[in-house]
Amino acid sequence: MAMQSGRAAAFKPRGAGRGQSLLGRLSRRTLLYLTLAVILVVQFLPLLWALLTSLMTPQETTAIPAPLLPAHPTLSSYREALQGDIGRYYLNSVIASLASTLITMVLATLAAYAFARLRFRWKRLLLLFVVSISLFPPFSQVIPLYVLLQGMHLIGTLLALILPYSVFGLPLAILILMAFFQEVPLEFEEAATLDGMSRLGAFLRIVLPMTIPGLFTTAVIVFVGDWNEYLFALNYTTTATYTLPVGIVILSQTEFTTNFGVLSAAMIMSVVPLVALILLLERRIVSGLTAGGLKG
Repeated sequence: MAMQSGRAAAFKPRGAGRGQSLLGRLSRRTLLYLTLAVILVVQFLPLLWALLTSLMTPQETTAIPAPLLPAHPTLSSYREALQGDIGRYYLNSVIASLASTLITMVLATLAAYAFARLRFRWKRLLLLFVVSISLFPPFSQVIPLYVLLQGMHLIGTLLALILPYSVFGLPLAILILMAFFQEVPLEFEEAATLDGMSRLGAFLRIVLPMTIPGLFTTAVIVFVGDWNEYLFALNYTTTATYTLPVGIVILSQTEFTTNFGVLSAAMIMSVVPLVALILLLERRIVSGLTAGGLKG
C-alpha cells in the first residue's frame, strides 16, 4: 500500500499544483476587485445622488417617495445658485484655504525637518505636544477661540479662519512630512556639508527637491481640509466673509423649507475645484503617497 501511494504521488500531474495556485490567485484578485468596487460605490453614491438631485425640479426633490432619476432634467437649480452670492463665497474660500495652506506648509516643513533630522532636548515631548493639538474635538475649541479672536478684533474677517486653520493643520502636516524627510538618505546632506554647503543650503537644495511629491501631497490634504471646514466658518465669519460650506446652506434656505435642488447644485459646484486640483496634480499626489510607504 505504501509503494502504491508513493507511485501515485510520483505520477501526479505537474500542472495540478500550478492550476490550483493560479485559481487561488484569480479568486483573491476577484475578491480584491469586488471589495474595491464596493468601496467606490459607497464613496461616490452620495455625490451621484447630489448630482441627480441638482437636475430635478423642486417638486421632484420633495416628492414622496423620492424619484431615483429626474423625470425632466433641468439646470434651474444651478442658475438659481449662480444668481446668489456664490461667487463671493468662492473667493472667500480660495483666499482662506490658500493662505492657511501656505502658512501651514512653511511651518510644517521646517518643523518636520527639525523633528526628523535634528537632535535637541525634549524632542519627543515637544512632538507629543504638537500632535496633542489634534486630539481635542473642534466643538471644545469654538468658544475659547471665539473669545481670543474677539479680543483681537478679528471676528468677521478672513484672518479669523486663516489663523486657526494654519494652527490646526500643523500636526497632520508635520507627521506626514516627517515620514518623507526620514526617507531621504542622510549621506546626501553629509556630502553637501563636506563640500562646504551650509545646513540650510543642503535643506533647500538637496532635501526639498527630493521631497516635492510629499510636499504636494501634504499641501493637497491640508487644502481640502480647509476648503471643507464648516464649524469655524459658521461661528467666526459674517455675511461678507462666509465661505462656501456656510454659503451653500445660506443659498438653499428659504422662508419655510430647504431647496434641496439648489443645495445639491451648489455642493456640486463646490466640489469642482477640488476635482480639478486632484486631476491636475494626480501624478505628484500618487507618487507622493507611494513614496511615503517605501523603506530603505
